[in-house]
Amino acid sequence: QVAQWLSAAKPVSGRRMEVASTAEGVTVINDSYNANPESMGAALHALAAMAKRSDQIRSARRAIAVLGVMGELGAQSDAAHAEIGRLAVRLGVDELVVIGPADGESAAIARGASEQGAGGLSVIVPDVDAAIAHVRGRLRAGDVVLVKASKVAGLWRVADALLASAGGNGGAR
Repeated sequence: QVAQWLSAAKPVSGRRMEVASTAEGVTVINDSYNANPESMGAALHALAAMAKRSDQIRSARRAIAVLGVMGELGAQSDAAHAEIGRLAVRLGVDELVVIGPADGESAAIARGASEQGAGGLSVIVPDVDAAIAHVRGRLRAGDVVLVKASKVAGLWRVADALLASAGGNGGAR
């Protein structure tokens, strides 16, 4: 139900839960306009719901989260970012791509995922261009990709690049 609703929803403003598909069958959720712990958690729940299939057949769909920094969290930043990583693992996200310096705020997302038992599921890449290259090289038909961070991180470029390189329809703006 959630997936049906999200696929029919139209964003009020750009880069807020924009859902677009490529000709190759990859779904991209561009929610790169803003991020805080609550919206990041909600977006991860939406990703997990969209990647699941309602039938009993094991799905080939993978949930891939491309996440960056949540700004303006102050002293809570490290704990909040780590909790997002733990949540991604609990929700069954198949791959977590964290964008930012290895010692930066967003790196706590990968650390939280590791603490939750992510194993090789998470990777830290230094910047948007590295994220684009990493994700492009791993996509396959059926994948659902969430792109989420505070606007300052510029992750909208990831969503735009994935849709442009794969012939997306209804692309991110």
